[in-house]
Amino acid sequence: MRTSLIALGAALVAAAPAHAETADQSTGWTPSEIVVTARKDDGYKVTDAASLRTPVPILETPQSVQVLTRTLIDEQNLTTLSEALRNISGVVPAQPSEAVLIKPIIRGFSSEIYVDGLPQYGDASTYDPSSLVGVERIEVAKGPTSQLFSGGTGAPVGGLINVISASPEQKASYSAAFRTGSFSTIQPSVDINQPLGRNVAARISAEYVQADDAIDAVTNKRITVVPALRIGFDDTSLVLRVNYNRIEQLEYAGLPFAMIGYPGVNPFRFSGAKDAPKTTIENVVLTGVFSHRLSDSLTAQLRVRSYNNTVNENGSFPFFAFYPPTGSVYPIITARMPGTRIREMTFDGSLTGTFSTGPIEHVLIAGAQYDHVDYHGTMGFNLLPAGLLDYADPASDVPFGPTDFPYDTYVNTYRTIGLYLQDQVTIAERIHILAGLRYSRLESTEGFNNVFSPKHSFNRVDPRVGVTLDVTDGVSLFGGYATGSRQSIFFNPGVTPTTPETSQSWEGGLKLALRKAGLSGTIAAFHQTRNNVPLTDPFGVLGTRQIGQQRSKGIEADVIWEPAKSFSLLASYAYTRAQVTKDDLTGNAGQFLSRVPEHSGRIAARYRFLDGALKGFGLGAGMTAASGAYTTLPNTDKTGSYAVFDAQASYETGPFKLSATVTNLTNKLYFQPYLYLNQSVVRPGTPRSAFVTLSVSY
Repeated sequence: MRTSLIALGAALVAAAPAHAETADQSTGWTPSEIVVTARKDDGYKVTDAASLRTPVPILETPQSVQVLTRTLIDEQNLTTLSEALRNISGVVPAQPSEAVLIKPIIRGFSSEIYVDGLPQYGDASTYDPSSLVGVERIEVAKGPTSQLFSGGTGAPVGGLINVISASPEQKASYSAAFRTGSFSTIQPSVDINQPLGRNVAARISAEYVQADDAIDAVTNKRITVVPALRIGFDDTSLVLRVNYNRIEQLEYAGLPFAMIGYPGVNPFRFSGAKDAPKTTIENVVLTGVFSHRLSDSLTAQLRVRSYNNTVNENGSFPFFAFYPPTGSVYPIITARMPGTRIREMTFDGSLTGTFSTGPIEHVLIAGAQYDHVDYHGTMGFNLLPAGLLDYADPASDVPFGPTDFPYDTYVNTYRTIGLYLQDQVTIAERIHILAGLRYSRLESTEGFNNVFSPKHSFNRVDPRVGVTLDVTDGVSLFGGYATGSRQSIFFNPGVTPTTPETSQSWEGGLKLALRKAGLSGTIAAFHQTRNNVPLTDPFGVLGTRQIGQQRSKGIEADVIWEPAKSFSLLASYAYTRAQVTKDDLTGNAGQFLSRVPEHSGRIAARYRFLDGALKGFGLGAGMTAASGAYTTLPNTDKTGSYAVFDAQASYETGPFKLSATVTNLTNKLYFQPYLYLNQSVVRPGTPRSAFVTLSVSY
């Protein structure tokens, strides 16, 4: 609802080939097979990624790609995608309480969340970002990824977050865990992998979460169930998977920036009606992946996905544009999105081949994609205040009130057709050249209150080129250029889009994969421009105009050092300067993009006792830091910088493991921008919290 509410509020006042070669089996954070079969990692480093969609190593690919393995996730006791993404430079995660339509940011721009290389409607992040059960690893491919990925309203123009699911394996395994701690958290989970024959295996992962929130009155209930079946483990395989998740939570609208430090105001005060109906999100995702090795050098793959989403959203919040506050007293209004539905079908077929032309080696992928989305939404916006909320009065409350106010309806259809071809060439074993091209046809029809726009259609060609040079064994220099394109969302059928939203990206830097030193990572500089950005037209009704431009540039570093199996160190840092470069409607040119800190980073270390009297113990510690970020455009308010610390400890004996984690060790009070109605609101960082997890694995 927030995206829809943002538009309304502003108008009222913006897999890899399934049979990739098995990767190196050495210890570290290295997956053994890119797409279908995974193994338990022993550390943090990786050599390949499913997001590359070929068996070419990350070291030889002219793009910045980071991977978080299951070992890292477990050792840091991470349970949400938001927590995990803080380990990667240049990423601003969406918070779990922003779970409806708020997307993470990569290099200053909105990104897309894919699961196993396929989309869940690109303009919604309603796929549950709050659970990592059944997840094998998390990959982030930075910059435009339009050449090989598409769907929803088009291809990612900012970056791609690819969540890789654990697949059924030939060896039986059983695990269960129970997590509890701060905020009355109850979180049981299971992961059962059972072979059903020599060539058949089934797996089911499930998790239930019931917890309070640091924000007063907010409670969360979440359930995730992921069953999967695999037939075939050799030259031919079929993987069938169901992802079901449901979220139920009281929707939080953020703390008005003006209330930070205001006398008598509890920063964890709820910002609306505590009796509001819960917001619910339900997803049912059906995925099938069929792969067949046609020969030693040629593999075919077909991937199919059905994404079905239902949202019932209920919000209560102050609306500064209509009802300015008086001191700490804010009028509260309400809004609802009952019965919003998204139905998406995605098809992707590809051929991946390896061959040589004389001394030149090729890895070629060619494919076609089709994606169709039907969006049926409703939104009711009650501008009559439900009551007055005094943030400085702990007893102050307002009722949600009636829910039968009028609703607007949205009926939108989006279709994407794509053809792609990419060749990765190796010359003299040291020079690696990537050249790719994608043709896309984007079509859309949008309806508002039964008034429908004519069908919009665009044809677009997006190229991608890059070069990687092996300086020495485990050290390479790279440079790349890529473009991206996607459809823009217009809320007024009378407004006709004239072009897709596009982006251009240049990046280059240094990559490391030094085995003996245990050092791996990427250091990169980038310059990215987002063109034809939709801007809300203050003279239109729910309308936008594509005349904006934004630019992001900076430097990033993601490094992992593992000199021995007993020790892992992760360090990341990003300098990101993201600004509006053209805005003739609201005069924001030169302003900084909201939610994007100029400096951010994380360092995390883990020591494992592998022998001696302390064998089985593990200790970890980390620090996450960021400079302040603006809450809105224009840049009226900016949060302060912060650094927070965390620590973990675990003991493992036989099949049992006991883990403990403490976050925000110093109990620092800090604030982060919070996207709701494009208003200047923030969310306080979670105070010091402690959790304990008991798990058993066989």
